[in-house]
Amino acid sequence: MKDQRKFHRYGVSFPVECKPLFSTVYFYTVSKDLSLGGLRIISKDFLSKDSLIKLNVNLIDKILNFKAKIAWCNNRRASERYILGIEFVEMNQISKIELFELINEIEIIYISN
Repeated sequence: MKDQRKFHRYGVSFPVECKPLFSTVYFYTVSKDLSLGGLRIISKDFLSKDSLIKLNVNLIDKILNFKAKIAWCNNRRASERYILGIEFVEMNQISKIELFELINEIEIIYISN
């Protein structure tokens, strides 16, 4: 199967606050990986493909805000949780710059190791 990703994923973990746009309730998780185009998280709830979600990614010294959509949602093997692929669809200019700078820093670390 051909990889359809536009951006390389980096296995980094940050706290993530999520809120489906159809809901008033946030849930909290951590990222499993991150790229310029999106991230992967684990959730106890199923979210259907193409659902829109608001994300706040906590980078300790700053929080990045995104509007995103669920690219896919799969049940984790031997678990009652789901793993979700999330694609960024909208972000403010500050979050865009901060994400780009973070990915550049991560790339430098990956290349030097």
